[in-house]
Amino acid sequence: MNNFFFELTIILLLAGLMVFFITLLKQPSIIGYILTGLIIGPLGYRQLHESGVLDALGQIGVTLLLFMVGLELDFRKIKQLGKVALFTGLGQIIFTFSAGYFICLALGFGIIASLYISIALTFSSTIIVVKLLAEKKDTQSLYGRICIGFLLVQDFVALLILLFLGSTSGGSGDIFAHLPVWQYGIALLTKTLGITLLLIWLSKKIFPKFINRFGKSDDLLLIFSVAWALGLSVFVSSPIMGFSLETGGFLAGLALANSYVHYEISGRIKSLRDFFIIIFFIVFGTKLVFVGIASMLLPALLLSLFVLIGNPLIVMLIMGFMGYKPRTSFFASVTVAQISEFSFVVAALGNRLGHLSDQVLGLVTLVGIVTIAGSSYMILYSHKLYNFLEPFLKWFDFKKGAAESKREDQPLANHIILAGAHRMGSHIAHYLQKQSIPFLVVDFDPFVIEDYLKRGFGAVCGDITDSYIQEQIGFDKAKMIISTIPDFQDNLRLLEAVRRVFGKKKKRPKLIFASQGDLETSHLYSKGVDYVLSPHFIGGMHLAKILEGRELSGGLKKLREHHLEIMLASGR
Repeated sequence: MNNFFFELTIILLLAGLMVFFITLLKQPSIIGYILTGLIIGPLGYRQLHESGVLDALGQIGVTLLLFMVGLELDFRKIKQLGKVALFTGLGQIIFTFSAGYFICLALGFGIIASLYISIALTFSSTIIVVKLLAEKKDTQSLYGRICIGFLLVQDFVALLILLFLGSTSGGSGDIFAHLPVWQYGIALLTKTLGITLLLIWLSKKIFPKFINRFGKSDDLLLIFSVAWALGLSVFVSSPIMGFSLETGGFLAGLALANSYVHYEISGRIKSLRDFFIIIFFIVFGTKLVFVGIASMLLPALLLSLFVLIGNPLIVMLIMGFMGYKPRTSFFASVTVAQISEFSFVVAALGNRLGHLSDQVLGLVTLVGIVTIAGSSYMILYSHKLYNFLEPFLKWFDFKKGAAESKREDQPLANHIILAGAHRMGSHIAHYLQKQSIPFLVVDFDPFVIEDYLKRGFGAVCGDITDSYIQEQIGFDKAKMIISTIPDFQDNLRLLEAVRRVFGKKKKRPKLIFASQGDLETSHLYSKGVDYVLSPHFIGGMHLAKILEGRELSGGLKKLREHHLEIMLASGR
């Protein structure tokens, strides 16, 4: 045990140093983790004695990664973006896969190796792209939403491939593996149909009855989510099912994707997933073999150029023919100029199944490091790159931007965020809706959110101070934040979040917060809140106006009826 703690401490310290230097170069952390593994393993810094335990931790990371992908796989987002997401995503997959396959054959690789390599070249990293878009504040831009749309399409296709490979991995000794091909196919189809029907039944009949209750407790929600993800993974990888652990993780997330607390689950699991996925990429780097890698340098360079240049050209052509302007097409196209974490998972799975040699696994890793590094600079400096290439990009304006001139949807911006929507918040929401003022409700109680969603309000369940939730609600684009949260410490945390996001910018949202007493009111004003709702103060003023108007006789009856009418309209 002491040896394991020592090795884990060493690799985490080294990973921290590598990521520190990598971020100075404006590169994603994933490169630092793989380089850490290279230093520890192939380059001979230290031979890990507890590699089995670390490998198991890495497997948990991949399982949780796919669990969150399944959890966030929202087909409605793809539908909202319409054919541009579907056609661009599928078109890029088909053209990249086809071209990559023939390039690999021309470079002398076998059919199986060419299939795996071309699959690895096809998919772009959703995690890296979304992170870089968030840093540029472009996730709600037109090209940013198109990117997220076709990346979701890519993720779905990648997961189908992983499901297929997972079904051939034999799980923990697939009991059907000895059957003839046609019988094995029937058994596989039956198992897939059975687990799908089971998950549909669970997600509709069982989970809604108790999952929302877990949303009130951070501990229960976290424990249940992780237990469900890992538990289903163990079940589907058992001999009777014969799938892989990764398949179980994705299916577990998909079963919870329609729950009202799926954003909250994602927020709770994200840090845990990140830790385990760090271990996965470090262990992945330790297993790379550089024997004979010199012969792979030229193929790695050619394939990297294909991804860095060929993939963006394919996306620009598709979007150009669909009627998008060169500027939008270019900004969207540079986001696909790298291979994905799925590429590493697919290559590692192929190596584990004996389909890929260690040298080919090293090749995919080299292409990954080169393309992730190159595309990061392309995304971060896309505006300068576009200005330089603008004269040449006019050739891609096939339909004079016809598609963009027809678009009417606007990104989430200049809206009001209502934090806490029970009691006082319900009346505010009713007024905002009546006045047709754009707003979004955020509340920690899943039952409250369920009620608002049923009544057609835009609502998200989760902690508004969580950075993940803030991305979903357009926190940095809001014109006003109204908090009716009764807990004073929660309001202080929200103020810290506002300060963290907006810093010293002069243009920040107007802040209206509720308090429970004079001391809280004074403190909130001292922290920069624009107006504080003190129920006792406002209630006293309201009663004083009633008394002043001498409405103690017939007037009170009208006020009572008006009060009941508002309560009924707001659902209280």
